[in-house]
Amino acid sequence: MPGLGEEQFLEALQAVGAGLAALPTQLLTKEGETDPVRAASGVTAASIFRHPDAHPIALDMLLLRQYGPEWMLWEGETLQHVVPLDFHGQVLSDLNLAKLQACKTLHLVDTYWERWEVFNWCTAALNSEFPDFEVLQVPSVAQVLVSVDTANRIRDDVVWSPEIATYVGAVFRHDDLFTTLPPCDFAKLEPVELPFHPKEVDVRWPEVRASMKAPSGETLVDEQLRHLLTASEYLEASRDRLRQQLRILRDV
Repeated sequence: MPGLGEEQFLEALQAVGAGLAALPTQLLTKEGETDPVRAASGVTAASIFRHPDAHPIALDMLLLRQYGPEWMLWEGETLQHVVPLDFHGQVLSDLNLAKLQACKTLHLVDTYWERWEVFNWCTAALNSEFPDFEVLQVPSVAQVLVSVDTANRIRDDVVWSPEIATYVGAVFRHDDLFTTLPPCDFAKLEPVELPFHPKEVDVRWPEVRASMKAPSGETLVDEQLRHLLTASEYLEASRDRLRQQLRILRDV
């Protein structure tokens, strides 16, 4: 199956970037130009397949451009064989293969949105960690935010199951958070007795989010806001990496 043409590829990039700042085509590096983003991100056109900070979406887009959807039918060993042949000798690392396998799961089946264990395994890979299929890896709220944000860019046609809504709510509770954040606002939080009302956090959060400045107070609400800001900053860092890496895909 042929890969995507240049015009189709740019359209796909715009679609994948939904929710990010608009991706003007002039930001995509032209041959012979230098891009200061490369030095800032650490991921370059020559290292993206082996770099541990490569964003799963960027890797997915590269394979879709080169091979079309057919790559999703191949075994991992096949991918690690063909990538050096078609991408100037680049080596596909085991970690980035795990990210691509997670992306493949999201493309082809609905189980990420339905079963907590599949959600967990994919979440690990989408956060640059090897999934452990034997030992439970409890993700952080920050990791779940990145996982859901990445999944939403790949597909938006699946409804979150009650099982996943409950599981993600349990992750928030595990991190001692009692209010949710987009894109995890589908999570189900079980009501508990607290010495404060979660709406106090909701009321103050927009101001904290806008200023990106953690409150300095010692109240429980202040502590909640600090935790939320830390998780939000982790999500924004992931989005920044994606923005930066989409700009260098023409050179890969």
